[in-house]
Amino acid sequence: MDSALEYIHSFPRFNGRTGIKPGLERMEAILQRLGNPHHSLRFVHVAGTNGKGSTCAYLAKMLQACGYRVGLYTSPYISQFSDRMSINGKEIDEDTLHLLVEKVKPHIEAICRTPMGEPTEFEVVTLLAILFFAREGVDMVVWETGLGGRLDATNVVHPLISVITNVALDHMHILGSTVSEIAAEKAGIIKPGVPVVTAADGEALHVIMNKAQEQKCDIYVYGTDFISHRTKYDWDGQWFTYNGLQRVWNDVSISMLGEHQCINASVALAVMEVLEAKGILSIDRQALLEALLQTRWPGRLEKIGKRPLILLDGAHNPHGAHALARSLKELLNGQRLIVVLGILEDKVVPELIEPWLSLAKSIIVTEPETPRRADAEQVMQLIKRLLENAPSLHQEEAEHAAVTTFPADIQLLIERNVSDACLHACTLAGMHDVVLVTGSLFTISEARRFLLAQWGEPVSST
Repeated sequence: MDSALEYIHSFPRFNGRTGIKPGLERMEAILQRLGNPHHSLRFVHVAGTNGKGSTCAYLAKMLQACGYRVGLYTSPYISQFSDRMSINGKEIDEDTLHLLVEKVKPHIEAICRTPMGEPTEFEVVTLLAILFFAREGVDMVVWETGLGGRLDATNVVHPLISVITNVALDHMHILGSTVSEIAAEKAGIIKPGVPVVTAADGEALHVIMNKAQEQKCDIYVYGTDFISHRTKYDWDGQWFTYNGLQRVWNDVSISMLGEHQCINASVALAVMEVLEAKGILSIDRQALLEALLQTRWPGRLEKIGKRPLILLDGAHNPHGAHALARSLKELLNGQRLIVVLGILEDKVVPELIEPWLSLAKSIIVTEPETPRRADAEQVMQLIKRLLENAPSLHQEEAEHAAVTTFPADIQLLIERNVSDACLHACTLAGMHDVVLVTGSLFTISEARRFLLAQWGEPVSST
């Protein structure tokens, strides 16, 4: 796989600051040269700021439970490149990837010689995923956007249904500086007459609903057309009632932690109901309930090790950090929290740390192995400023709620190597404490490889 990966990684990564022109022109031109293989596939297209991967995982598992061969395309990967494209849980193998790279090479080279120029790495990977799923003749593809939606490489498809999980501030240098602007980019996946399911709210929902109306699409909204009511939760999972579009299920259980996962699972269930209403599939209640319970997604409050309990969570924007903090507040039962934090240079903002800071007893700042990593000293200075200015930070909130207080004896350390930071955290933690690794997907990917080598497979909740 190395030679194929070297070729893939030789293409530039679009980060909003390069000279690469965003758009679908290159993708459409190469696909046309390949015979438009995507036209033979049926897609469920999923966009959103957070929860895309988990929602895709729920959908893929449920569609598989309905008897389909399901292609799943997600990004970025947590463990290895082949994680990004799989069929019924089996990842693409080395020989197939090499074959597909050789197939697409001459067409990419031809486009490189035109004014359109070379594609991005993500465009190349997306082309390979389309070729993979078309070659294998899958019945359905769960198709996650990479960034935004309107100009994302995945947006060359015409799906059966479009899904927008939620919208919050992230990637603002590319997608826009307001929630409305970002919502408009994500709503770009909405196609004429194609139904839409979303859990967006507020101004983002307004933008999405306007787009759906403009495109004459039926739209199904969490909180209005369907909703979940959680009944129980603990470290082993959670249980909720699903009040759906056509049915009510009182006994839905999932293994993934955090109330936001109940919402993600409900969005996936609503998608299944819409597909059933379109005559595409028939719902087997027991099969779907079992599929939801079996669904896992790495790096989303993922449990590794039991004594101490180690959590990996890839929250890397304020919206995700708040969801993480809410989950920790309800699950921690007097347990001390030791945090391993490694973030990227463009994420050194109070909103990424402050939501969970009051819960931490120790914080070990580390640096993931990427040129985009933030300097540990810079992150440490931000944490110290937050602790020093805690009273003033919460004066406005105090008018409406109890003031958040940070522990006076919080321990702050720097361990630049992620593996060393994880080991150090485990030595600080007692048998009943909790170690959290968070801050970026790069950090948890690195930590996950190391921790699984030390402790084995993730902890099962069932």
